[in-house]
Amino acid sequence: MMFFGRKRASVTLVRAWCSPFGEDGPAGELLALIDQVLAATSFQPVEGSINHGYTQQMSSLRRALAKMKPVQLDALTVRDESDEVICSFEAEGASVGERARVFEIFALMPPASDAAQDRLLRLLLQYRMHYGYARALGPDFNPVSETAIQQLVVDGGRADWLVPEMDVRAGAVRGLYPVNVFSAIGLARLAGSGLRLPASAPAIGEQLWRPSVIERSELLRLNPNYRGYLHFGDA
Repeated sequence: MMFFGRKRASVTLVRAWCSPFGEDGPAGELLALIDQVLAATSFQPVEGSINHGYTQQMSSLRRALAKMKPVQLDALTVRDESDEVICSFEAEGASVGERARVFEIFALMPPASDAAQDRLLRLLLQYRMHYGYARALGPDFNPVSETAIQQLVVDGGRADWLVPEMDVRAGAVRGLYPVNVFSAIGLARLAGSGLRLPASAPAIGEQLWRPSVIERSELLRLNPNYRGYLHFGDA
């Protein structure tokens, strides 16, 4: 992405896994949430695609989304004028009984946007969030994959996560970030992962935790063998 003709220095991102819709959710419900996420990014959406289909301008995309029921969406990608992905929704798995299917929601944010990250995560907490985080990435990283731009991306599922569950509803945790939201199950799984948390870490799920400088230092001190899962600085 370019800012005023220059290569961006860094960006931040929010990534969350939510079950925001029932299988019989009405048309219009989907677009309403997408509009809220796009409004939080501060970037201008220009075009996008639905279910890996053809690229269309936002006016056409919004008309199509307004007619769609949530159950009809498998994937959504929205790009800005620089052709950078600024928002995506990706469905995972399927509904099982009362467990509505999960959407992985990605939003690109400007640098130094702590307050905006927190607002978006708190918004998504209202949509049955199972897990979420925010982090900063430097210019040599792809924000969507969170890997180095020149690195070959191999889809290994969640094998490299701290708590590597394929179903995020079972408490999957990728690591610790500048901002974190865990479910109650995720906190329990995190406690059993071997990672030692400071006494001030949240004891109940579904709340936003932004570790302080002191907490970050304690996490690094307590967990020398887990530093690959502690992502407190720019990647």
